[in-house]
Amino acid sequence: MQGGDLLPHQNMDASALSLAAAFLIEVQRAEDLPAIESLLEAVAHELGFRHYAMIHHDDHRSGSPGLINMNNYSPDYALEYFAGLYHRDDPVVHACIAANACFTWCEIGDLIELSPRHRAFLERGEYHGVSNGITVPAFVLGERSGSCNFCSPRRPGCVRHYLAGVQTIGGFAFQKARQIVNGRRLRQVRVGRLRPRWRDCVVLAGQGKSNTDIATILGLTPSTVKTYIEAACARYDVPNRTQLVLAAVLDGEIGIHEIAPRQHRHLAT
Repeated sequence: MQGGDLLPHQNMDASALSLAAAFLIEVQRAEDLPAIESLLEAVAHELGFRHYAMIHHDDHRSGSPGLINMNNYSPDYALEYFAGLYHRDDPVVHACIAANACFTWCEIGDLIELSPRHRAFLERGEYHGVSNGITVPAFVLGERSGSCNFCSPRRPGCVRHYLAGVQTIGGFAFQKARQIVNGRRLRQVRVGRLRPRWRDCVVLAGQGKSNTDIATILGLTPSTVKTYIEAACARYDVPNRTQLVLAAVLDGEIGIHEIAPRQHRHLAT
């Protein structure tokens, strides 16, 4: 599903677009993250959403510098989500890889195959009042992935007509937050987690290649490929190659464009 399909003209909400234009002016004036958080709180309220979250898809338990984490989820749900590393099983996060464009949560089933753990995750969110949202993915190669989300509308009905406004708001909000946490630089310079040959193997695994295929392509032995894949899994603390590819994409170690489009739908299953 392409961005042009997601934003049909008839579904655009004029008031949301006007609000987005006002938000762009204010967010450019923001000097720190609390200022952006206040703007997100205000715009969520104006759009009629109970909750917002703009986060990096990463481990927030250690408080690593440079991580963006703004949300007004209930304390119980926020603690459960971030302490449990639930982003690894979050179908919204997985759908970000497949869509790479603004989408509503009712479209998640069209973007990825919902597994039992995905459905359990969504049910847990609904229990805490987190449902029926819009997500704007944020991907920059070489940096952690992230997203800006608005969910739990106060008024019933489809939120699809807010897509254009939310995509503008979410995209610019994340860009401004990145500038602030990166010391006004647009790009954060960091050392990659994977060694070059490990990365080559992960990219090919993401394209659906077997260890034998990868060995032939890279001029290695299948046992060496197996060793590299296992080492990369250990680096990301994941149990298998599917989770490895997902983790590497979310971390910005490999780009979405490097894995075959046909793999996107099956990546998180």
